[in-house]
Amino acid sequence: MKIAITGTPGTGKTTVSEELADKGYEVIHLTEYFEKNDIGEEKGGEREVRIGQMNQALGSEDFDENTAIEGHLSHNYPADICIVLRCQPDKLEERLSTRAYSDRKVEENIEAEKIDIVLSEAVNNQETVIEIDTTGKSVETTVEEIIEKVEKKESDYGNVDWTEFV
Repeated sequence: MKIAITGTPGTGKTTVSEELADKGYEVIHLTEYFEKNDIGEEKGGEREVRIGQMNQALGSEDFDENTAIEGHLSHNYPADICIVLRCQPDKLEERLSTRAYSDRKVEENIEAEKIDIVLSEAVNNQETVIEIDTTGKSVETTVEEIIEKVEKKESDYGNVDWTEFV
């Protein structure tokens, strides 16, 4: 089963996927995968990757039975299940402020989280979408929730609402 793990930067994708690796999942970190396979183009210190290019490269891979594809663009890859991690905007700002991001980039990511950009894209691109709020949860609790919901193989989204922050 191929699981996409996506979300706005800072919602916990990498941390959660590392715990999934400890639980036996093969994990593909898209940032590392793109660099290793020279996919995309470096521009202004960031790698720009076209979705078609990513999907073609990933489509040629022979994945393990349980594979998690982690990254901000993973919801664009046809996975069996797409997990969208969410985080309350004020907590997300705290997380992102510790990174070497410009104020503008932090603000853009917070706005994207407030208005459900990644979730909306995932729902448009995937058959089965599961939304999980990581705010105030341990990594272990989040991973347990992911595994439980993946086993059900049913979409579960629309319960996270950040309109009070808009």
